[in-house]
Amino acid sequence: QKRLLWCQKRPLFFIGRFCLLRPKYSLILCKIRTDLQLIFIRKMDNQEASKREQALIAISKDPFRVIKGNPLIEAKFELTPIQTKLFLFLLAKLDTSKNSFEPMIVVVKDFQKFIGTKGDSLYNHLKKEVEKMIGKRVYYKDNNVELNSSLISGYLYLEKEGAFLVEFPSFLKPFLLQLKENFTVIDIRNILGLDSSYAMRFYEICKEKERLKIFQYTISEIKEMFSIENKYKNYFDFKIKVIVQARNELQENSELYFDFEEIKQGKKVVALRFTVIKNQKNLNREEEDSAVINIDLPNHTDILINDVYKTVQDFNINLTTVQSWFDKYPYLQIKQGIDYTLYQYKKGKIKDVASYLQKMVSTIDITDMQDKSQKDKRMKLERHQQNKEDKQQLEQYRDTIKNNYFIRKKSLANQILQRNPSLLNQLIETLKIETQAEGSNLLAELALENYKSTQSINDNNSADFWVNFNMDGTFQSYILGKLDTMFNEFQILRDDFSAEAKQLGITELELF
Repeated sequence: QKRLLWCQKRPLFFIGRFCLLRPKYSLILCKIRTDLQLIFIRKMDNQEASKREQALIAISKDPFRVIKGNPLIEAKFELTPIQTKLFLFLLAKLDTSKNSFEPMIVVVKDFQKFIGTKGDSLYNHLKKEVEKMIGKRVYYKDNNVELNSSLISGYLYLEKEGAFLVEFPSFLKPFLLQLKENFTVIDIRNILGLDSSYAMRFYEICKEKERLKIFQYTISEIKEMFSIENKYKNYFDFKIKVIVQARNELQENSELYFDFEEIKQGKKVVALRFTVIKNQKNLNREEEDSAVINIDLPNHTDILINDVYKTVQDFNINLTTVQSWFDKYPYLQIKQGIDYTLYQYKKGKIKDVASYLQKMVSTIDITDMQDKSQKDKRMKLERHQQNKEDKQQLEQYRDTIKNNYFIRKKSLANQILQRNPSLLNQLIETLKIETQAEGSNLLAELALENYKSTQSINDNNSADFWVNFNMDGTFQSYILGKLDTMFNEFQILRDDFSAEAKQLGITELELF
């Protein structure tokens, strides 16, 4: 029994020994052994992945640490110090285990505690900074991906509550949500005490490169990363105001700082080699810890619940019902449902507002339904305008076809007349005969009447013929008509244009 228990615990060893004792079964048993090894490896990988996921979930709930994809650390963008701290504040509130972004509340008072400032001036200042962040672009490119996005997609300011509703754009999901690899865990306490945005960026880079200890960037790469290509043209200014200032701030306030070595080509500094150094200084974190701990960093909805409740409480909707809405549905869906219900109520289309609210709040994808009638009218007007434009384009195309046919027909007539000079006199004689005959041809009469000649038409001057033919008048029309009946090339030309003309509704009379 002891041997059997030992073999059960060590199946790979047991199979190996058995193969040595029973060679004829070795091929089968070796296959079993290989399969067991693969199962064992997969089991270990799954356990490691599970541990990693659990660790990431724990980190995402830690008020001091945020998870950031390395491409965002190395991306090209420029933020002010207050914008950088606001971005970190949002990251600290983000649940990285979810599949998509949800709107996040930024309570101004909480943010004041987060960065350790006081005073009412931050309200207006923060609003301006949030507006500016919408226009801030982040750009990153490597062999696998190219990112070009804004840092936040938009905001909703709730003035009475002194709070913002902010959301990240979906393009940032691969770099912030459900990260399995190529990410860095950042302790935000190392950034909150910094004044320079360059120092903040360098801390994140040092944290990413901590295991490597040494990393290198060219001067142009650093400037591009920080979006300062057009600043600090003089290297000495760049070194003092960006590199040295960042190093000094990190050495004073963060767990990591760096030293650097200049790499030159001739006398010109072209790159910097950085060494990441662990700070031996005992940093006082107690004040920062209390500031962050006192903030409700998980995504809270208390402000939004109260705001919604104030809107619907006059329609016999209690606070418990509103809270249940937030448990089931996203805020934007709730807001759209309420807005649409109130719109219909003001128009007198509903009586039982409470029941209608329940229905609309649970309805997905209500997008500005209160403007539906206006949208329908606008779409009808747009369709009418489009039809009008389509008709104009069709008419223009019809005119183009007719004009092209006329140009080809005239060109063909020119070629025939030049090949047969005697035709000029023949056509003139035919014209004179037709105008003198009884029941004369009206087109012939007009052609003769409008014929402009330096001599008498009876003199058959070829120069006058060509002048009148090229005047695009009735004489030309008469000559083209005569040639059309005399030469088969005109029929071939008609065949080339007939099919397309028919599709466009051009009759033979219009075309020919």
